[in-house]
Amino acid sequence: MSWRDLSFRRRLLVVMTISGIGKLLILSLCAFLYIKHWESQDSGDKALGVARFLAQSPIVISAVEQNAPTLIEEKIERLRTSIGAAFIVVGNKKGIRIAHPIKERIGKAMQGGDNQQALQLGESYISYAKGSLGHSVRGKTPIFDQQGNIIGVVSVGYLLTTIDSKVSHFLSFFLGMAVLVIFANAIIANFIARRFQKSIFGFEPEAFGRLYKEQQVTLSTLREGVLSIDANGKLRSINKSACDILGIDPKQSLNQLFIEVLPDSDLTKLLVTQQSEHDIELLLNGQAVIANRELIKMDGVVIGAVSSFRRKDEISELTTQLSQVKQYADLLRSQTHEHRNKLNTISGLIQLGKIEEVQQIIGQESQRYQKLIEFLRESISEPMIAGVLLGKSERARELGLLLDIEDGTQLSVLPLHIRAEDMVTIIGNLIDNAFEATLSKPMGDFAPIVVSITDFGQEVIIEVEDKGCGLPQAFTFKQLTQRGVSTKSDKGRGVGLHLIQQLVDHYRGEFTVRSHEGQGTLMTIYLPKELKS
Repeated sequence: MSWRDLSFRRRLLVVMTISGIGKLLILSLCAFLYIKHWESQDSGDKALGVARFLAQSPIVISAVEQNAPTLIEEKIERLRTSIGAAFIVVGNKKGIRIAHPIKERIGKAMQGGDNQQALQLGESYISYAKGSLGHSVRGKTPIFDQQGNIIGVVSVGYLLTTIDSKVSHFLSFFLGMAVLVIFANAIIANFIARRFQKSIFGFEPEAFGRLYKEQQVTLSTLREGVLSIDANGKLRSINKSACDILGIDPKQSLNQLFIEVLPDSDLTKLLVTQQSEHDIELLLNGQAVIANRELIKMDGVVIGAVSSFRRKDEISELTTQLSQVKQYADLLRSQTHEHRNKLNTISGLIQLGKIEEVQQIIGQESQRYQKLIEFLRESISEPMIAGVLLGKSERARELGLLLDIEDGTQLSVLPLHIRAEDMVTIIGNLIDNAFEATLSKPMGDFAPIVVSITDFGQEVIIEVEDKGCGLPQAFTFKQLTQRGVSTKSDKGRGVGLHLIQQLVDHYRGEFTVRSHEGQGTLMTIYLPKELKS
């Protein structure tokens, strides 16, 4: 089995075990050498102290002067035994032994070659040398007579082998502790590996890294902008599309407070409200977008939020096409229904022989359509807006209502910053609301819905007035323009006025309502021709 085939837990266990063994061996060796050095130094200091004591002893001085080993033989041996020294040697000026633990070596020259400092310079010191008993640490000091002349040397030593055996039990202790630490290290490594894998949902690090890379590549291929923030409101990730849409430099924005990166975004409010949002219209960094927002939770705790969004104009292209198709369908349906009734009437009149009445009906119908189309063509320069007015006019007839387009209606070319699709959304929703308000009144003669569009002066003004039920006093205008708030009980309503308010805010315009319950409503939209700074 190769190294890569091992699980993360086993690899971490092996790495931490090997690392622990290496560190402990180094630590144990360093500690052993330190203790050995310390013990050698301590033995040398002890040996030097004993040597100085003997060098000042009158009996030792006399024995050296008289060259009489028997004077000090017994005393020195007892002292050597009591301090545990390997040897105590006393030598004369020439380095000839006067005292030695082995009697046969008395009278022979001292070994080690380390007497010069004591015999020639009169210094006391610690030396390491090999003598007749082996390698040892020695304390050496000169012997002076009463006149201060150097007459000999005292050498007290401890064998290094004895010191090694003395500190060897420390090495055993360190190795024993190393085994315990390695065992504890294995338990800790296993615990850490479990916790780590739990935090990455059981993935191996390589798999998790691959998954992260796949996610990055996937996000980079999306046309939708995607970004996320953490629980502290800092931008944690953003894909290329989001950077292009919002004009954000990811290098300067990542890990920064999102409210500083994009001040006009309220994404951080999700962390407080903990309410997801879907298909909301926003204006971010001057771009109109449709966004979805979701919370990121782990173990029931909110740890951040993610938002995906796309330019509204991209969605509007499809919406426009769908809207046009829907308008054409409504128009065709209305015309089909109306023409069927007209054809039935014409058929009956022909059977009755009323040819003049037939000609009159055909003429009236042709004249009415021609007049409306001609009026819209001359007054409204934008085909999409003319189309929605024509479609809504036919829809009104189908519902038994009358849509009256004021004679003063005039709309030339729209300013560059006002999109025709947004105008269609505003006009269409205002008229639909007027239809519903009018139909909500008790049955009877319905008053016409009046529409006026003008672009005189510095603003484009849209007015829609009905004589319907009016707005209920239980709702404020601000409440009615909130998403999901509706005077109807049908589920999924409450979008029209919200969309209008969003677009008015986008163009920095004004939306006013004058309404009396049971009498009717006048809604007016003011859109500036020049975008205010």
